[in-house]
Amino acid sequence: MKKRLLITYLIDLLKLGAGDRLVKAPTIYISHIFGLSQQSTSRVLTELSDLGYIHKEIRDGTVWVILTDRAMEELEMFFKYIDGARKYPGEFIFEGEIVKGLGEGAYYMSKPGYKRQFYRTLGYEPYPGTLNVKLSEPLMITQNKVLRKMKGIYIKGFRDESRTFGSVQVYPAIIMEKLEGAVLYARRTIYGPDIIELISEYYIKGELGLKDGDIIRFKVKLSENY
Repeated sequence: MKKRLLITYLIDLLKLGAGDRLVKAPTIYISHIFGLSQQSTSRVLTELSDLGYIHKEIRDGTVWVILTDRAMEELEMFFKYIDGARKYPGEFIFEGEIVKGLGEGAYYMSKPGYKRQFYRTLGYEPYPGTLNVKLSEPLMITQNKVLRKMKGIYIKGFRDESRTFGSVQVYPAIIMEKLEGAVLYARRTIYGPDIIELISEYYIKGELGLKDGDIIRFKVKLSENY
């Protein structure tokens, strides 16, 4: 089930009072709430139940439902995301744990084909390496997925005498409210949405006195020029 549809169905059930108690949910009634046919509504309720988002009971031939803890956590994350979007429009605020990477960042950041473009677009050549940050909070992971789809500063791929290097996108960031840097997304990456990479003109950990396992916070503010 697509995330947007899931949230819509859960909100509809929440408005019916299913957040803290069992409520009647006959398909002929819920179909009007969902804007679906009775058959489609029955299928959606079954899928929500199978996925662990609702608990269903049958009483005298009538379906009763209540949202599960998993559903309430999903909604809480969504509401926090909406609240953050309202309070900080155009901003993505992240917090995560510094983790050890694979050591490939220094190799890629040292390539002249990247360095020239970084200097032209960001105004500096990044320190040879990336800082890997592991996101554990679902809201942060969702934000990371969304930011990856936004238009950033495009760094073109290139080919040197040995191989082809893929394109990347970067988004200027402020790290720990004091250090300029950028979030980097490589087109070819082995990392999932729970890992985000940071670059800066400086050695981030050394400049901020941080080490692996420490928590780091940073903010990306989208420019209307992107």
